Amino acid sequence: MAQITEADMKAADIIVSTGSGAVSAVIRAGSVSKYSHAALYIGDGQVIEAIGEGVVKQPLSAALRDDTLAVVYRRKNLNDAQTKVIVTYASGQVGKKYDYAGVTGASKYTIGGMALHVLSIPLAVIQDIGEAINTISPESSFFCSELVLMAFKKANAPITFKSPTVSAPSDIPGSHQVAYVGHLKSP
Repeated sequence: MAQITEADMKAADIIVSTGSGAVSAVIRAGSVSKYSHAALYIGDGQVIEAIGEGVVKQPLSAALRDDTLAVVYRRKNLNDAQTKVIVTYASGQVGKKYDYAGVTGASKYTIGGMALHVLSIPLAVIQDIGEAINTISPESSFFCSELVLMAFKKANAPITFKSPTVSAPSDIPGSHQVAYVGHLKSP
């Protein structure tokens, strides 16, 4: 495990993280992962991320404030033009709402969500409705991994084969398209 600082980061680096709060615990349980959040580093100490308040741009230190674990990954073979597209796309989404319907629909594609989908008819209906809403209007609002993965897709540098609309933060470190850079925070 390599400990890094902001100085080791580049624009378009991806931060996957987890916190100590209840929402983080639910996401980690549902996705059976140690990660509950994904954010995009855009350079100059700034991060763009989709959180409960919506898509925001904030200092890296503020984005990491409540994290207990934060790990940086970098897309392999990313060129300067693609980096610019990623940062420009993500910057253009600032101010959009958080995608509660989409994250609910995407949850059925996680291991925990699949189990709940099979076992709970009312939850299955809610997940299906959420997925349908997000399919109709995928860029009107964002959840964390959807925003990050959509930015890379727009730059013709996808991270996974999955659609961003059915993603989870845990999809990012498992991709063969990214390389581990280091830990910003370790438990």
